[in-house]
Amino acid sequence: MIVILIPSQFEAKTFIAGLDDTRESHIGGADIIRGHTGKVELTVGLIGMGQPHAPLRAETVIKEAGSRERGAGSKVRGVILAGFAGALDPALKRGDIFVTAGAEYLLPLLPEAERPPKAKLATVEKIAGTAAAKKELFERTGAQLCDMEQTHVAAVAKRLGVPLIGIRIVSDEAQEDLPTDTLSQSYDQETGTYTPWKLAGHLTRNPFRTVTLASFVRSLPPVRNRMSDCLHRWLRQTGLRLFG
Repeated sequence: MIVILIPSQFEAKTFIAGLDDTRESHIGGADIIRGHTGKVELTVGLIGMGQPHAPLRAETVIKEAGSRERGAGSKVRGVILAGFAGALDPALKRGDIFVTAGAEYLLPLLPEAERPPKAKLATVEKIAGTAAAKKELFERTGAQLCDMEQTHVAAVAKRLGVPLIGIRIVSDEAQEDLPTDTLSQSYDQETGTYTPWKLAGHLTRNPFRTVTLASFVRSLPPVRNRMSDCLHRWLRQTGLRLFG
């Protein structure tokens, strides 16, 4: 069993649609989808964005997957944390995909032409939403990408004795300002829940924000689709050898 952790339903939508024989449940705040791609059995967990909920839900999903496997005399072989990331390096483009942790588990198993490049990633507590903030973070950390989950989820995986691979795809470029004030209305960091009604109210009160948000959101489905295609292809290529 391999566990796939993805922050949001939006990021995971295409990947989940490509799974066979899916079964869904909700445990400890995490939506859990079980299925397989090719011959690889998977448990997919939607863990939310950042602290404190992403690492807590990651632990719940990993333990739940492991408990279900014990009856078959098996265990969780490894975890893949996948999702969007903001580019800090101005050379990176939307849709570029990287391995940000655990490259030693994945890259040797892929054909050379299929191997994604490695990238250094910084985990931050809130979205780096402006070009200026990304520039400062790039200069301070030397990281090429940023997210809100990897460091915290990696600590959970290490404590549970499970190897982790990080896969991230660029959703926004270093020179790009995000509509963070609007995006913040769609997710409650404190409760770890998505709040579309709050976003709808914000847009009703501020209709001029709609154009900027729509432009950004329209750019994301091709990114999501590419991430899904890569994950499915790499899982099928590596099969039972991954984390072997």
